[in-house]
Amino acid sequence: MTVRVFLADLGHNQVTLSSDVYPLGVANLVTYALQHSPHADQLRFSIFREPQDLKAALDRRPPDVLGVSSYAWNHSLSRTLARYAKGRSADTLTLMGGPNFPLAAEDQFLFLGTMPEIDVAVRGPTYEGERAFLNLIDRYIEAGGAMEGLCDAPIAGSAWVDRRSSTLVMGGEIDRIRDLDEIPSPYLSGWMDPYFETGYFPMMQIARGCPFRCTYCNSSVASNDKVFAHSIANVRADLEYIAKRVKPEMTLCLADDNFGMYDRDEEIAEYLSFLQDRYGWPRYVRTTTGKNRGERIIRVMRKARNMLPMTAAVQSMNPEVLKNIERSNIKLETFADIQKEVQAQGAQAYGELILNLPGETMASFRQAIRDLLGTGVQRVSAHQLMLLHGTPMTSRETRKQFEFQTRFRVVARNLGDYTGEPVIETEEIVVATSTYSFQDYLDTRVFHLLLTIFYYEGNFEEAFAYAAQQGVEPFDVMAELQQRLGEAPEAFREMMDDFVRESREELFETEEACVAWSKENFAGLLDGSIGGNLLSKYSMLGRFFLTHESMTFLEAGIRASLEGEKDRGRKDQLDAVLDYLRTVILHVPFAETVRATPSWTSAYDVEAWRSKEYALPLDACRFASPQTFSTEVDGELAALIESRIATFGEHPAGLGKFTRTVFARDLRRRLVETPRDNERSKEASA
Repeated sequence: MTVRVFLADLGHNQVTLSSDVYPLGVANLVTYALQHSPHADQLRFSIFREPQDLKAALDRRPPDVLGVSSYAWNHSLSRTLARYAKGRSADTLTLMGGPNFPLAAEDQFLFLGTMPEIDVAVRGPTYEGERAFLNLIDRYIEAGGAMEGLCDAPIAGSAWVDRRSSTLVMGGEIDRIRDLDEIPSPYLSGWMDPYFETGYFPMMQIARGCPFRCTYCNSSVASNDKVFAHSIANVRADLEYIAKRVKPEMTLCLADDNFGMYDRDEEIAEYLSFLQDRYGWPRYVRTTTGKNRGERIIRVMRKARNMLPMTAAVQSMNPEVLKNIERSNIKLETFADIQKEVQAQGAQAYGELILNLPGETMASFRQAIRDLLGTGVQRVSAHQLMLLHGTPMTSRETRKQFEFQTRFRVVARNLGDYTGEPVIETEEIVVATSTYSFQDYLDTRVFHLLLTIFYYEGNFEEAFAYAAQQGVEPFDVMAELQQRLGEAPEAFREMMDDFVRESREELFETEEACVAWSKENFAGLLDGSIGGNLLSKYSMLGRFFLTHESMTFLEAGIRASLEGEKDRGRKDQLDAVLDYLRTVILHVPFAETVRATPSWTSAYDVEAWRSKEYALPLDACRFASPQTFSTEVDGELAALIESRIATFGEHPAGLGKFTRTVFARDLRRRLVETPRDNERSKEASA
């Protein structure tokens, strides 16, 4: 008996790539089954990333087994293709795996009961599906491919609804894999080879498990509290295999929960630097860094040089909130030390917060933003609190205790039509609690949008550095801008009004109402004229479409912040800084601005001032006489921009993906001295 198995880790791709990494999870299932199943010689696997490819394969010949992954961003898509498969062949066994699965038995029954197109939920502990999948596929083969034999008794690690008795059948618990080397490498076995020439990013998981119990997170379940890892030798082998084949500009993604906290991470960081020297890859590593052990994280960042950002996912700085969500944070003082190290390396550190956590107030949330900015971070993200299946926070008890008011909305960019019917992903978010009103929620969203446009990743770093030298901190500039929105340039003001309007309109009382509206407005959602990730969409509009209006508004806000204080800044100095930014910053349309070569004339050497990390007043970096410079765009940067635009598109949704792996401060022209008599003053070179 030969068993044809399709495994699909699907992502939406009709607006932009909703998930941009290789399908590592399903590839792990393949290599594990082929290594450990006594029936391996009977298995014929195919893996799929694109829904169009899966549909075409189903049209040619439906498989015996179809397994699909379920995450918040692809659950409806996976259901749609499973339903399509059943329509092609009712005998196809359909499986669903992934973390998007309720914890409570009554919720599990309701969840599976609404999905007649899914025969079995392949569970396993938290993120691990390998052993559960192996148990199921072995039972399937031993039962001769018959559903009756497959479901005669529970299968460890799997669950299904018995349609005859309307009962939930739940198999026993499965022990986690302690030695991840038991999973043969999908890279070394060739399963990832087709993806090296795509726009997707290579992903690895060095370790599994998280010692923290954050109640909003899928990793918080008790079975996941021990950390198990691959051997260093296997990690090195995978990394070198990738480095020899991947395009140098492709980001490396590590699916670890706390990279940098462990001894092995230092060795891996050293090896990443070796690969960068030898192959020019990786240039950037996307991961989640640890929540404590700051000294080791600093060592890891040093060894990885400037390819690894530091993400302080503090989520809240309020002790009461941290207690409510069972979370332990890295200390602010430790994070400040890490930030100094980051700045010394020329890299960036990020701070992450979650809006509307239980017990948070608007005052404590804004104070957290101020505190994080005070450490020197160049990005503070304020994520929505999503109530995810498989997390303790989704429980009825938590909802009642903290008086959650929730709404449903479309998961940004996660929609499409692949089989002749619209597919829309939805999410449930918290928009108010007993301590955070809905108006507080909207006001915080506006503040965060301003912060994202102006301060995110050093967008206009020099302007904020100048204000800070005059005693005005970034948080205060942002507060001034929010107070002065009514005085902003008309196009900018209209953009902010649209953001607030859409922030209201994207929310629905029920999932059914959200889906119904989405189907009615599907064309607009698909072409990006409505919906999307509003924070990303409008920040891209402010940064890259209304660039000059944004700089005009920022200049007005800084000038207002400096007013009324003796000797707080000189007009010509702020003019020099803003004129410099207007000259060097690239924006839409990139094809035109990359080719443009505007000149800049100034009495101040802004670049020398920046290179000294603003340790001197701008006046100390003054030219002996005004100097004129031409500009150009580095050829490598131009190629990178062209590549990313080709992959993601030159629209707000695509640019939001593009800038996840390219620092805003890098999207600039460089100055080129033109006249021979341009000489920098002694002050500038001191």
